[in-house]
Parts: sequence; C-alpha cells; structure tokens
Amino acid sequence: MSEHTIFQRLALGYLAIFLIVFALGTYTILRLGQLNRITRSISSIDAETIRISNSLRNASLSQRGFEEKFIVSGDTDFFNQFSEIEKYIQQDVHQLSILVNTPDKKALIAEVEESHNKYVLAVQEEERLMEAGGKYSQNEYQERKKDLVNKTTGSLEKLTGISRADIDEKIESSRKIGSRATRVTAILAITAIVMAILIALFNARTIDRPILTLIKGTRRISEGKFDNHLTIPSPPEIRELANAFNLMCDRLKKIDEMKADLISHVSHELRTPLTVIREAANMLSPDTVGESAISSEKHRRLLAIIREECEILIGSVNRILDLSRMNAGMIDYNIDKYSLCALIEKSVSKIEPLAEKKEINLDVKIDESLPLVDIDPEKMCQVLDNLLGNALKFTAKHGSVTITASLRNKETAGDLSDKGKGVVEVSVLDTGCGIAEENIPEIYDKFKMFSGKGTGLGLYIARQIVIAHGGNIWVKTEQGKGTTFSFTVPVS
Repeated sequence: MSEHTIFQRLALGYLAIFLIVFALGTYTILRLGQLNRITRSISSIDAETIRISNSLRNASLSQRGFEEKFIVSGDTDFFNQFSEIEKYIQQDVHQLSILVNTPDKKALIAEVEESHNKYVLAVQEEERLMEAGGKYSQNEYQERKKDLVNKTTGSLEKLTGISRADIDEKIESSRKIGSRATRVTAILAITAIVMAILIALFNARTIDRPILTLIKGTRRISEGKFDNHLTIPSPPEIRELANAFNLMCDRLKKIDEMKADLISHVSHELRTPLTVIREAANMLSPDTVGESAISSEKHRRLLAIIREECEILIGSVNRILDLSRMNAGMIDYNIDKYSLCALIEKSVSKIEPLAEKKEINLDVKIDESLPLVDIDPEKMCQVLDNLLGNALKFTAKHGSVTITASLRNKETAGDLSDKGKGVVEVSVLDTGCGIAEENIPEIYDKFKMFSGKGTGLGLYIARQIVIAHGGNIWVKTEQGKGTTFSFTVPVS
C-alpha cells in the first residue's frame, strides 16, 4: 500500500466498498427471486390444486346426485346431465395431473382417476342393464358406486390437505428466508458502512499525516529553522514533495549560513573603521583639544553629528554581531544578582531628554520592594533600552509611555509559561499607533521592520535575551490605541 498513489488508494477503497455493495445487491436479488418463486408456486400450483380439487369434489357429488335421480326415475335428461358433468370432471382431472409436481400428489391423482373411471363404468353398465330390461342387483351396484365416489372424494380431500400443508410449509419457508435475508442484509449493510468509514479514515490518515508533517516543516522554515529534514515514505506524490522540501531546506540553510557569514564579516570590517572615526572625533572635541582649537560653531556641530552617527552605526553593528553570536550559540551571559529597579531607572534616564523633546510623558510605576533577580545587567539593560526606545519611536507628540514592574506568582502572571517560583513582570505601555494584527506573528523575526529605521533586530535580540534568562516576552496591542510589551524574569 505504501507505493500506491493517492488516486490508487482512493480507487481501491471505493472498489472495496463497491464490491460489498454489489454483494449486498446480489444477495438481495437472489433472495427476492427465491421468495418470488415460492409465492408463484403457492398461487399457481398449490392454491390452484386446492381450487380444482374442491371443484372436482363438488362435481363428483353433483354427478352422483344426477346418477341417483336417473336410476330412480329413468329420465334420460338426468343421464345427459351426468354425462355433461363428466366432461368437466375429465378436464379438471387432466389439469390436476399437469399441475401436481410431487410423487404423493401424482399417486392421489391416479387414485382419483382410477376410482372415478370405475364409477363411470359402473353407471354405464347399470344404464345398459336398465335399457335391456334385465334383472340385476340394484343394491349391489349402489354400494359399489357409493364406495367408488367416497374413494374419489377421499383422495381429493387428501390432495387438498397435502396442498394446504405445502402452502403452510412454503409460507414458513418464506418467513425464514425473509428473516435470514433481513439479517444478512443488515450485516452486509453495517459491514459496508463500517468498511466505508474505516477506508475513509485510513485514506484520510495516510494522506493527512504526511500533509500535516509538511505543514509543521513549513512552519519551522517560517521560524527560520532550516534543519528539519522530512522523511515521508508514502504516498509517492507527497514523498516527492517532501524530497523537494528537503532540498529547499538545504538550500535555504546554505543561503542563511552564507548571509550570516557575510553579515558577520561585514560587521567586523565596519566596526574597526567606525571605532577609529569615533575616537578621532573624540580627539577633536573641545574637551580634548580645548575651546580655542575649535573656533567655529559649525565645526563643533559637525563633530557632534559625527559622534552621534558613529554611535548609531556602532550600535547597529554590535546588534548584528550579537545576532551572529546568538545563532552560533557563542554569546556569554555574566549572571549576577541585581535589582531591576536600578536598571529601569538607568534606562529611563537615557530616554528622558528625547521624551522631553517630543513632549511625551514618562510614567514609572515600580514596586520598590522587588526582590533581586539573576540577570546579566548589560544584556537586560539592552532589552529595556529597546522596548523604551520603540515605545518613544511610535508614540506621537503629547502621548505617554508607562513602565511598570511588579512581583507576580504563577497564577497571576500574564506569562502563563512561568511555573513554580515567582517572577518579576516588567511592562512598557505606550499610547502610540499600535501594531496591525497581521503583523504580530512577525514582530520577533530577524530583520523585520515596520518603519524605515533601524536594523529590525532589536525585538529579536530582546526576546533571545529574555528566554536565555528563563523568562518570556509577549505583546498586547490595539491598533490606534497603543501597545504593551511585557517580559518576566524569575526571582532569585
């Protein structure tokens, strides 16, 4: 079955169902034919035999009556009636002999025919004696004729009884056949239904499972994981698709590695000259060479711009290098017991000038009794800087940014993945434009940017840092009303 195509599997399944239905139909037709033959036998043979037998019995008794009247009165009209009835009797006897189909019935017909013929011969013999005027024993003839008629009617009654018994037997046989046919039909019908369900489930499962495997593999690719090789033995069509999928994974992995190598190489190449430019700008600053050396306000402004842009470029290069180290699993964390309150205040102080410039209200709500947490202060500060920077970037003038920090337990924490001991939950709320619902699954992707600025690495790196600390990060947003980014850090 493993080498059969999807079409062949479906065709074989439908063929099996068709064969069961065909067997059911054939059996039903055969049993209906059998019942029809029994019914036809009852109506055309047994019932007709009873009717003719009763007719013969009545005709024989009527003939006997006319014969007695003729003997008593000598009126030839009675004898003519006797002869007329004889014609009908002969026809009925002949018809009966054709109808009956069993040895016992044929023997009874032979008895009827024999006794009746003897009776007719006796009557004819007596009629000749009467015409000749000779003397004969009338009582002897009467007894003889009476016995023959009784024998004839008795045989006809036996024939009627046998026919009635045959009818009863055939009716009982029909009932049994009908009952058996009902059971067999029900069994075959249930078997057909069960087989249809099982075949449908089997086909659906053998087709659905490989497709689900492909879907999972595709999702892993969408998450940037290219190491998932699929092994799908059947059906052949999906196996070919899986092979093409594996080839695509290999190529994407090579491209991703080449991209990472290129980014790492370029970042290293950029970092050194940028550092040199920054240091050169610092050496030319008034603090280093004195106010007299930098006489022009324009020169001082240009040096400030150079320093600012160098810091931005160095920050971007550092993030790219952090990304390369994270992908290679080479990033080091200097974990120590530290207060998140101090880190939050430090990050807030960095963005206060920018917030004042944009006329954005900064609101800090921190529980001062927060316990210490095991973190790398530098890396966690990077997370806070990124979240606060994004909040300011996407908040309009006269808006507000709120940062909160509080102790949560596993029942009350918004991060349901944190089990066991308590966590410190930090949230950054803004009144900005919010995030479109279709963009939410992509906000943590590498190099994904929803504005024209930055490298698109900030949230990705922040998420990796939080996860490395044993916490989690999530977002709640409503487009047009604002966004809340929250993350947790386990308590020491």
